[in-house]
Amino acid sequence: MEVKTNREYQAMQKEIETGQHDVRRVEDQILERMLEADEIAAAVKLAEADLASEQAAIDADRRRTEQEAGQLEKQLEESAAARARLVAEIPSPALALFDQLTRGRKGIAVAEARDGLCTVCHVRLRPQRFNEVRRNEAIIQCDSCQRILYFAAPPGETEEHGG
Repeated sequence: MEVKTNREYQAMQKEIETGQHDVRRVEDQILERMLEADEIAAAVKLAEADLASEQAAIDADRRRTEQEAGQLEKQLEESAAARARLVAEIPSPALALFDQLTRGRKGIAVAEARDGLCTVCHVRLRPQRFNEVRRNEAIIQCDSCQRILYFAAPPGETEEHGG
């Protein structure tokens, strides 16, 4: 109302237009942010659902693992008890030899003798030594790796048919 000239009127209209343009631009930005917020909220809900399902799977896996661990601990205790019973039956010199070999041979103190070979170091045994091992009457060590040798007859073969 205080505009007196046409020029002032045009300037006022220009300011109004600029203000309206700025308002539209800000409103568009607000709408874009609202759409982004809706998309983000939907993504968050999906992520939360995925998280819940993954958490359930992890919990189930954890329960299964704890159950297996309990079973393994029980088996370990049973094995330790069985080992203790067997160790009590073994003569002390043989047990000392076994313990010494276990420490010095990376935990492997016993090796199978098969086809005239030590299955750990793959060195051929002398025929007489292999026959002594086949009889399983005494503790016999490999000449090469010093492990205690044992012979397990192949399935279907008996001691009488062994050669």
